[in-house]
Amino acid sequence: MNLSVRTILQVILLLPFAFVTAQASDKDSVSAGDYYIEGVREFCAGEYDKAGELLSRCVWLNPYNDAAWYYMSMIQIGDNHTDQALDYLDKAISLSPDNQWYRLTKARLYSGMGESERAIELYNALIEENPEKSNYYYELTDLLMRNSKLDEALETLDRIDELRGVSEVTGNARYEILMAQSRYDEALMQALKLNEDFPSPRTALILGDLYKTKYDDTTSLYYYNKAVSMDPDYTPAYFGMAEIYRVKRDFYNFFNSIDPFLADPQINPQMKTSYMEDVIFPSGMVQIFRSKVDTMIIRTMQAHPADTSVLTMAGMYFIAIDSTDKGMDILYRNMELHPNVESVRMAYMGQLYYMQEWDTLIQIAEETLKLFPDHFTLRELIAIAYWQKGDLKAAVDNYRQILKEAPDDHPILINCYGSLGDMYYELGNRSKSYSCYEKGLRINDNYSPILNNYAYYLSEEGRHLKKALEMSRKTVLNEPENPTYLDTYGWLLYLTGDYQEARKYLEKAKIYGGDESAVILDHYAETLFALKEYNLAFLYWGNADRLDPDMGLSVKIKERREQIKKK
Repeated sequence: MNLSVRTILQVILLLPFAFVTAQASDKDSVSAGDYYIEGVREFCAGEYDKAGELLSRCVWLNPYNDAAWYYMSMIQIGDNHTDQALDYLDKAISLSPDNQWYRLTKARLYSGMGESERAIELYNALIEENPEKSNYYYELTDLLMRNSKLDEALETLDRIDELRGVSEVTGNARYEILMAQSRYDEALMQALKLNEDFPSPRTALILGDLYKTKYDDTTSLYYYNKAVSMDPDYTPAYFGMAEIYRVKRDFYNFFNSIDPFLADPQINPQMKTSYMEDVIFPSGMVQIFRSKVDTMIIRTMQAHPADTSVLTMAGMYFIAIDSTDKGMDILYRNMELHPNVESVRMAYMGQLYYMQEWDTLIQIAEETLKLFPDHFTLRELIAIAYWQKGDLKAAVDNYRQILKEAPDDHPILINCYGSLGDMYYELGNRSKSYSCYEKGLRINDNYSPILNNYAYYLSEEGRHLKKALEMSRKTVLNEPENPTYLDTYGWLLYLTGDYQEARKYLEKAKIYGGDESAVILDHYAETLFALKEYNLAFLYWGNADRLDPDMGLSVKIKERREQIKKK
């Protein structure tokens, strides 16, 4: 429910209520009035359950106490029992139909429930009976604006102005409505009138923004400067100026203007981080004005020393500009300040992964897993870290733990089977390796990472080549520009004797990045050799040997040259 229940209750308690004090009843030794008074006392003390019991006793003894029914409705609102609250309000209204507060409360309750039409009807009835009550108009205007009944909202503002005279509040509301209706010229005229009748930094800012959208930078700057002349600490105006200077590439004035905005702790920190990430970092300023951008980051951190988004942004920034230790210190401090925030921990662990700090990554991930035991990706991260540091047994154990704990339909399962298949193959257990691949393919028989590795390992063994070729074909159809998949498919075509097709796919693999892979170049050279294009074959073997001398290709090259001589 949108309605702020406790706020309503606090307002309600400020208003006087005439309540009916019942005569002592022969039904009870305590009078209805006594129960009512004690019920209200408990209500004011926040003891709503006790208040409800006492007030229920009151209306049982005296069902005509309208105020008791009213307070009982307030308790139901607090418990989010809106239907019961409406029933009790209706009883109170039926007993005291002239009590405007009861009806206003009902209108507010309908508004909070999303029953806008009913709420509007009640407000209009209250206004018709009490045309001098300006607060009814204000609440109705707000309700109409929230429900996009903007023309009706403007009409209501006209009635307020007729009743109370033009005010800054109604003027600002009128401006907001005109902007929402895309009536920009009228909105500008309204803002100019506001500036004339009720000059303020906010109105000057509005005019600055409006003229900026019209590309009238001179007038826009005039109003931004007017805003800060009225209030030197009005930082939104500095931001407006900064953006004009940035677009004009007047960076001296840009940096002078943006600093007060970033240093203001009252400005939303997420707005600042978004500005840095979406505007400043991609603009190329870091490369040209490194020290100035550093200052922008520091100003933002000083304004929000414990904000998660600011510290994450700052940490990533310093890492990106090769101040790695400083960036990691910031990310670690962020984690210390917010140890239970998952995104903060993931940001730190992501950098540990990138830096290949496997032992530290495992430690932090284990700690994080205790906080989020169902976060299976963390367990996988631990497994990968063990895998990367060469501890295959620990990696396998972690993947198997995921298989035990994850639900049967969890998407991580296929990753587990694929990774376990790869690791079992590295451990020399091909039976378990292929078993894991088969289990993964039963989940999704079109999953490219498993299809490719399974097919490649079969090609290494030289068996089930037709099955391997069909699996590899699927990967190429899925990702026709993946050089690894193209290489596997091309190599399998070579092994099955289709050299021309093999050449075609290996050439594609080379085009899409494979020319940086010694393995792919070796496969391509083998295919060229089979096609008797010897000079070209030795050219690519030479390239492959230079990329990875440890492959021992120099021996192969020598053997192939001897083989040609014998022909």
